Amino acid sequence: MASTQMVHMNQGQGETSYARNSGIQNALQNRMKPLIEAAIAELCSSTNTLFPEKMLIADLGCSSGPNALALVSIAVEAIHSHCLQLQQPPPEVCVLLNDLPDNDFNTVVKSLVTLHQSNEPAVVTVGIMPGSFYERLFTSGSMHLFCSLNSLNWLSKAPEDLTKNWIPAYDVDEHARRERFPVVLEAYAQQFRKDFTFF
Repeated sequence: MASTQMVHMNQGQGETSYARNSGIQNALQNRMKPLIEAAIAELCSSTNTLFPEKMLIADLGCSSGPNALALVSIAVEAIHSHCLQLQQPPPEVCVLLNDLPDNDFNTVVKSLVTLHQSNEPAVVTVGIMPGSFYERLFTSGSMHLFCSLNSLNWLSKAPEDLTKNWIPAYDVDEHARRERFPVVLEAYAQQFRKDFTFF
């Protein structure tokens, strides 16, 4: 069986790793906090007067390093805060972390201790779901909230029109680059549209 080439962030904890070079992503995640809290409040008020007994949350493209749990941690905290305000017991929360199979999930798993400790005594379980979010990952109607911030800009693959015709996305030759620009732009736009129909 032929393997598919996957593009991903640098793994581990080294100098060039995503863990050491993810400050911009961290800043964007911090800006998402009020939006996630509002989504949780709306989700909880739209179900009925009581919280559901179980809630499922997924982070699509969790990566590794210090940002891996940021969005889902905000969501879990928002659920618990909302329950406290309503004086209701918090639901069991299942957090599913998704990224491509080549992601450094060992680093992610090591950071799960903080998620469990910060949410005691509430029940928070975590699962790893490797795979592309452009393919089916979850059963229909099973998820309450999806988080994804810095992943949706990635395409599932390079546009076939370019790869089969050996047209590079960026050409060093200025003249060739200008001449091919409309073709390259349209190929990437088509791939983006195709990917988002599967998302």
